[in-house]
Amino acid sequence: MCDIRLASDRARFGETFLNLGLIPGDGGAWLLQRLIGYQRACELTFSGRIVAAEEALTLGIVLDVCAEDALMPRALEMAGQMARQPRLATRLTKRLMRRAPDMGLDDFLDLCASFQGQCHQDPEHHAAVAALLAKMKV
Repeated sequence: MCDIRLASDRARFGETFLNLGLIPGDGGAWLLQRLIGYQRACELTFSGRIVAAEEALTLGIVLDVCAEDALMPRALEMAGQMARQPRLATRLTKRLMRRAPDMGLDDFLDLCASFQGQCHQDPEHHAAVAALLAKMKV
């Protein structure tokens, strides 16, 4: 249920509710098929099969697989890079990413225009443009 998922090479994943006589009631049935496709999600859910990190990477369940001791440094590096991005633009971009699958293109582009207008008023946008222009003069 995360936006970006990293895994240790020792990680294992499964949608195992049926193994216990339960339905996948935590949103997995909705999310997993959007992530990896209906057929693959059905196979994993109906079988209760556990997959290793490398297969999860191949399926698209995780973005990257690292050695266990490299996982936290990799996650912190990614988090730091994202945290340095302008706050308003990042927040609005996440909203766009979340809304895109459920919207038609025309409505989505209208929302983009609205969010872009908000970003144009943000001091972090002004600072980023000024820094880019200063670099171009060098």
